[in-house]
Amino acid sequence: MTLSVGASLPRLSFARLDGPGRVTWTQGPMANVVFVPHLDPCDECHRYIAEVAASASGLQEWATRALILAGPGWGHQAPAGVLLLDDTAGHGRAALGLGPLQAAVLQADRWGAIYQAEILGSDQSHDTLPIASELAGLAKYIDIQCPECGVPSQEWRGVSPFPLG
Repeated sequence: MTLSVGASLPRLSFARLDGPGRVTWTQGPMANVVFVPHLDPCDECHRYIAEVAASASGLQEWATRALILAGPGWGHQAPAGVLLLDDTAGHGRAALGLGPLQAAVLQADRWGAIYQAEILGSDQSHDTLPIASELAGLAKYIDIQCPECGVPSQEWRGVSPFPLG
């Protein structure tokens, strides 16, 4: 699979490491920011998870959730507002075409269409990844694209003269 804008996330479902249930990142009720850390946990990945967590409330305002695709060695704790998904078998990483030395940030709509894909090798700085305000800004853009699809955005609901229901 080529991770690029306009491609789609593969249809996969993951058990949550931080709570009960499963999460499907396509055909879901919300858009997604997915962080796939390096397979071997690094300090920069841990710091970036904190950055994603800092964006969680801004993402939620625009019907977007933050997901961490965790491989072996990542533990079972995630910061508030972030869902930690079990990819210890590596199926998600493999389906995305990521090698063990790569990390990625993907932002997709609720149907899995990718709007942003940033891929890092082991020698690249995490400083090139989108910051919290950029993640929330793109979440807003994605959310306001299609109020007529049956899931109107917060912004559209706030300005529409037409009542819902």
